[in-house]
Amino acid sequence: MAAAIDSKSLLEHQDPDQVEDEWGPAINHNPSPFAIGDVLLYTVFVGSFFGGLHFYGERFWSYILATYPKPAIILGGTFIVSEVGFWFWVSLLAILDLYQFPKSFWRYKIQPLKVPTREWYERALWVVLQNQFLVGVPTGFLMYYLMEWRGNPIGMEFPTIYDLAKESIGFLVIEELGFYYGHRLFHHPRLYKRFHKQHHLYTAPIGIAAIYCHPLEHFMCNLAPLLLGPIVMKSHVLTLWLWITIGQTNAINSHCGFQLPLFPSPLAHDYHHERFNVNYGPVGVLDWLHNTAGSRAVAEEKKRLRDAEAKKAKMETEKGQQVKN
Repeated sequence: MAAAIDSKSLLEHQDPDQVEDEWGPAINHNPSPFAIGDVLLYTVFVGSFFGGLHFYGERFWSYILATYPKPAIILGGTFIVSEVGFWFWVSLLAILDLYQFPKSFWRYKIQPLKVPTREWYERALWVVLQNQFLVGVPTGFLMYYLMEWRGNPIGMEFPTIYDLAKESIGFLVIEELGFYYGHRLFHHPRLYKRFHKQHHLYTAPIGIAAIYCHPLEHFMCNLAPLLLGPIVMKSHVLTLWLWITIGQTNAINSHCGFQLPLFPSPLAHDYHHERFNVNYGPVGVLDWLHNTAGSRAVAEEKKRLRDAEAKKAKMETEKGQQVKN
């Protein structure tokens, strides 16, 4: 059954101070920072990656190396991996958003009063395609030349689990630093209205909105932090593709609008879209360090303390007036 359209479904920029609490009552507002969904997601991707290398890798990869030139493998392979991964997840979420199928999943909707419509998807589609082709393709060429300069391997010697574990530390550090500071920079008043406000049109985000943003923001916040890690760490091109798949899936999940079982929790970034000034980073370490981490529970506790302080001040004022009288 198609989702009903009401006034809450219309896209419009909102004042974060006037946004009502519209989170579903069944949603756990206080998930652990690293929940079981994170473990399962990374285990599935890493297990599938090394399982595929073990069973099909040598025959498949030797065919690829013998058939295609190096630029075609890196540029074409990276483009295919990113496009297939992006549109696979976005298509599944579109069915859930627009047709509420499967219906049972709707109980996991974080902001159930804001129902995604075709308008939401049509508004995002053209911008997303522009970013993928007009920003993503030139960035791919830049990535290729940087990989050549760094000497990233592309031969038959496959990456090992040890290689991936070691390089992933670099990936996460670079992603956290690049995305947090780039994202926070675009929230500066002089840059927000010109660039980042476009992305915050979706106060209740949807999967496709992960890269609904200004081209400059897409390059600086989405692509550069994601691709720079494998370049700096001199990762094998196959590791690059695995990291792109993980990072892109995580970005889409962070914007999906559903706290789905066995998936990483998107609550932190969903709350960022609702309140704008908290949860800038993908991991959360720099949010903790800079005191920009936020959740509904924290906001409610701060409000309770403010109300208690105001009540205490009022009582002291009234008591002082009574003494004077």
